[in-house]
Amino acid sequence: MKKLFALLAAVLILSAAAFSADAAFSEAAKKAAARADLVFVWGSDVHYQPQDNHGVSRDMIEEFVSAAHETGAAFAAVTGDLYHGHYDKATSLGNLAELCTFFEGCRVPVMMTQGNHDDNRYYVYKTRNPDDTFDMGQVINKEDIFRIVLKGREKDFVTDPANPYGGWYYKDFTKAKIRVIMLNCIDVPHIPDYPVNRFKYYGGFGSDQLNWLASKALKFSKKGWGVIVMTHIDYASPEIGNWAMPVNCEIVEGLLEAFAKQEAGTFYSFEEGMEARVKYNFRHNRSNEYIGAFAGHKHKNLSDSVSGVPHILVANMFNASAGGFDLVTIDRKKRLINTFRCRQGAA
Repeated sequence: MKKLFALLAAVLILSAAAFSADAAFSEAAKKAAARADLVFVWGSDVHYQPQDNHGVSRDMIEEFVSAAHETGAAFAAVTGDLYHGHYDKATSLGNLAELCTFFEGCRVPVMMTQGNHDDNRYYVYKTRNPDDTFDMGQVINKEDIFRIVLKGREKDFVTDPANPYGGWYYKDFTKAKIRVIMLNCIDVPHIPDYPVNRFKYYGGFGSDQLNWLASKALKFSKKGWGVIVMTHIDYASPEIGNWAMPVNCEIVEGLLEAFAKQEAGTFYSFEEGMEARVKYNFRHNRSNEYIGAFAGHKHKNLSDSVSGVPHILVANMFNASAGGFDLVTIDRKKRLINTFRCRQGAA
């Protein structure tokens, strides 16, 4: 039986000073990083909205970038809710563009995904008409988001050629032989007569994304590779996921389990507006290690094991007194994932 990955969490609280000012954290993190195959800094639930002095501060982003540089991280990840989405479309997109400028000094790839606040449906719901209809023109589609998020960095990642700004993409880290797959769990239709709440909180994975995952992102012609998956809402654990899981989440988890077992078959979804037929065949894959899954959304540090695979949540990044982020190290030989918390990160 294949030995499974374990999770070791070290919660280390910093003061409001810069990352480098805390010698104990730096020492522990750097020791773990020196032994690891892959190191990355990871935050989530930024909720940037300067109009109300809400969400992450620029100082927090600077600490985040500094942590990436000082620990030799291979990349930085932000798993959704990039902005708060309580203003009109133009204002929210402006907030996203401004937030992205805060990461411009980062010397490693910054990998972001979409959260349930990022399509602006909170504003749409808040400003609904008296007859309970909605101004769907204020909804922000995924292409608008990822044209900003990926601007100037498209060549850093492998995207879906048919949906280059869909929000699902991956990057290979060849020294570690780890592929980091970013999925978009807010890949949902904008249908005017759908209740906004249907997708406002829990989202879903569409047919194009699922077929890309099956036919491209989980295919390997060389031995020794493993995958980690990052998205905003966990797709497999009701314990740490949402009160209602993303639509078609069972296909995502089914594909990853089939990848690990080198199986073939077809998944179907008959969910209205989210129909899918996904053929998969991993029998000839040369690699099949499913290392772990990483998400946010709950504003808490939580973890669970699903079929022996660690599923890990990071707490919210915003809030000057309670926000934070994690440093993650992966040791493939020891089959160990370490997480180090920088700042408190409570809800």
